[in-house]
Amino acid sequence: MSKLYFKILTLLLLITSASTYAQFYEIYQPIHIEQYHGKKFTLEGKIYYKDPIANDSWLVLAARSVDANGKPIKNALYNENAGDYHKKDDWSAYVLNGKIEKNAKYLAIGVAIAGPGNYYLDDFKLFVEDGKNRIEIPIQNSDFEGDSLSRWNTMTMDKNTSLSLSKETVFSGKQALFIDNSKLTVAPTLGNNTEIGKYMDINGVKLYYEVYGKGEPLLLIHGNNSSMRSFDKQLEALSKKYQVIGLDSRGQGKSTSDATKITYELMAEDVNTFLEKMQLKKVNILGWSDGGNIAVVLGMQHPDKINKMAIMGTVLYNNDSSVTSETNTLIRKQVKEMESKGIPESNMDYRLKILLLTEPNINPDALQKIQAPTLVMAGQYDVVKEKHTKLIAEKIPHSKLIIFKGGDHEAPEKMPELFNQTVLTFFDQAGH
Repeated sequence: MSKLYFKILTLLLLITSASTYAQFYEIYQPIHIEQYHGKKFTLEGKIYYKDPIANDSWLVLAARSVDANGKPIKNALYNENAGDYHKKDDWSAYVLNGKIEKNAKYLAIGVAIAGPGNYYLDDFKLFVEDGKNRIEIPIQNSDFEGDSLSRWNTMTMDKNTSLSLSKETVFSGKQALFIDNSKLTVAPTLGNNTEIGKYMDINGVKLYYEVYGKGEPLLLIHGNNSSMRSFDKQLEALSKKYQVIGLDSRGQGKSTSDATKITYELMAEDVNTFLEKMQLKKVNILGWSDGGNIAVVLGMQHPDKINKMAIMGTVLYNNDSSVTSETNTLIRKQVKEMESKGIPESNMDYRLKILLLTEPNINPDALQKIQAPTLVMAGQYDVVKEKHTKLIAEKIPHSKLIIFKGGDHEAPEKMPELFNQTVLTFFDQAGH
């Protein structure tokens, strides 16, 4: 094995592309690819879920371009949604499409894994489109028929996880790779804390929630296709002064869903019912993205339920005046790709993308109904246009506007200290 190969492995070990997931790791193999700069590639692999797929337990294909110096080029590519290809109790044919970056000498291909699930892998194939030709690029021990796992490597794998060649379940040939996470100890984290997490029956579904700290109640409402886990960098700061309540919206995080059409009004009513069952007459709210949309609707429909409110990256409607065209172009492209794969309209990821494109539909003048002092926030480079954020602040009676200089839609994660202090200062001063 060359020194450069070792260098690549070392650099890849330093990458934490999905650090928001507990026990996240990768299994990969660098492939010589330098003659195919700028070409499109397709990675295929067969995956069998021995345990049920879950929001905190999944496996997807992964690939990243690496230059001649062993340095990764741009972020890794992953299947956007593990559920798109998943077949229960059967082998699933996963596919990942991408482009080989300029100056790439290697393409590190493999899988990314999160959580305690157990899996079988088999029959990896890599193809490159060269003009009209579809060339298969050799992958060593791609079908795991060899007597060892040489050339396959791991990144940040837990010490209690084991890899072995198994004849128990195979797609083809005599054996497959078995990933055994049965001894994995999952550390309690926001959104995945079995010690305090609970479910509550709300409007036909089960909503998952966790409660931290003491003081005035502060409800966290997360963004689209996410969970309370997105507020991980806010929890410590906020729970020092408030009783922080993390809530997963229906069909997201650990909460369940049903066939009812998802709307922001429905999710706001979910929150209202949740607060009633928790016997909370008035709460502070921190809503991010879709969570801000839900908070706004709740504030209009049930103004008496909110004490103070902070919203980040919120929209009243989706058109060229409110959201960047690049954002909607990307979402529409993702929807078309899902439809081309035959993903049903009942798929939660599909439903949530349609929600982004078609809702909310709030009349700006209706914001006059909101009685709670409100902090309206967005990033300077947010997907929500600054003019629209200013409109929201202008229409809410007791509001304050903050635009994070240099920030974008992910300000709570990318600049947590500034974001947290801004929210805490507002909650402390509002209404005084």
